[in-house]
Amino acid sequence: MVSTLIDSYPRFAVVEYHCNDDYATAWGDARRTFYGFTLFPWFGYDGLWDVRPYQQYEVNLLDRLDEPTDVAIELRGVELAADAFDFTAEICVESGGVGKDMRIYMVQVLDEYPASPTYSRNTFRQAAATEDVTVAAGACVEVERSFTFDGISMAQPESIRVMAWAQEPLDEFPAEVHQAAQLAWPFTGPPVFADGFESGDLSAWSATVP
Repeated sequence: MVSTLIDSYPRFAVVEYHCNDDYATAWGDARRTFYGFTLFPWFGYDGLWDVRPYQQYEVNLLDRLDEPTDVAIELRGVELAADAFDFTAEICVESGGVGKDMRIYMVQVLDEYPASPTYSRNTFRQAAATEDVTVAAGACVEVERSFTFDGISMAQPESIRVMAWAQEPLDEFPAEVHQAAQLAWPFTGPPVFADGFESGDLSAWSATVP
C-alpha cells in the first residue's frame, strides 16, 4: 500500500526505518524512541500520529495534503566526487506567515532496498547532524550538509534519495513536520517539495521488520 502511494503521489516522501533486523541502525532506533512506537509496522504522517489501519493510508494522506503550511524548503546538491555531494536546504517562512523555531533534518535513503521484502521503500542509510534554526516571517535560512554514499548505495545510485525536513524542535512525539523536500540521484533536476504535508513532503515514517 505504501509503495503504491509513493508511486501515485510524487510529493509523498517516506523514510523507512528498520528495527530489530539486519538493516536496523542506531539513528533509526533513536527515531523509534522519539516516536515511541512498539508495534510493527508503525506508520505516521507529519510527525503527528499512527495512521493505521492501512485502509486509511490514502484517506489520511489526502487530508494532510490539503493542510496549508507557511514553510517552504528548497533542496539542492553539488557534486564533490563520484560518491560525495554537498546539499543545501533553504528553509523559508512566507511573508504573512508565522515565524517559528524548527529542527532541520537531512538524511539519505535507498529506495527499493533491501530487495526482500519487496515492498521496502526509501530505507534509511545515514543522517547528517540536525540543526535548530529560527526563521522569521518573510525570511530564509540555509543549512548545508555533506554526504558520502557507501558501496551498497553506489551499487544502485538511481535509488539514492536525499531528504530534508523542518520539524518542531521537540525531543519526543508528537512533533509536527512543517515541510520537507526530496532529491533523487543525480540531484540535477528540480527538487520535489511539499506545500502542506511533511512528506514530500516528508510526512510519513514507517518501521518494518522481516
